[in-house]
Amino acid sequence: MAPMEDLWDNISTALELSPELSKRWLAKLRVQYSESHRHYHNEHELLRRKVSLLTGASVALQLAALFQYYYFEADKDCMNQNCEAVSEFFSDMTLSNKMLEANVKRLLGDLQSDGGDLSESDVHFFQDLDLLVLGTPPEEYKKYTQQLRNECPSEDIRSYDKTRLKLLLTLSRIPCIYLTKEFSEQYESLARTNIEQEIKELQAK
Repeated sequence: MAPMEDLWDNISTALELSPELSKRWLAKLRVQYSESHRHYHNEHELLRRKVSLLTGASVALQLAALFQYYYFEADKDCMNQNCEAVSEFFSDMTLSNKMLEANVKRLLGDLQSDGGDLSESDVHFFQDLDLLVLGTPPEEYKKYTQQLRNECPSEDIRSYDKTRLKLLLTLSRIPCIYLTKEFSEQYESLARTNIEQEIKELQAK
């Protein structure tokens, strides 16, 4: 079963979605994540790494993982658009669970969302999940960095390199990249090694 389908089956069962609507939204998600400009932010690169770690996670975390990059542009913040997609999903499904909707939007970064009962551990887990790729083996990390670069419009590549370097320098200076004990123990050391290597390569350009 494909990564997205695994998650979607869990969500559909938990929310008791009608088969027709469930199938329609899975198709919509697939269309979004298969856009031609996505080299890393797609189902088989981004989502496949996260699926096993989301097994048993809350529906809010699973939904947020799917809608986090529903809209994606390398040079734009699409948080508001993605939160609107969440609203559309809840409306289309006639789901009246306002708490769940608020939790998903808050995980996506909407601090204005009303209500919600997210735990700090859920927020930290979701943030760590998005940084998981930093702690992958060096050859996999190298492939990831090239995929990210390929998502950037060619005319903006110099700007991308500068922004990327600034981000990596910030990450390298913070005491803990990962906020949860599990991620920190498993990925922190390798993530720092990968980041330091990429910093050297960017500084040499």
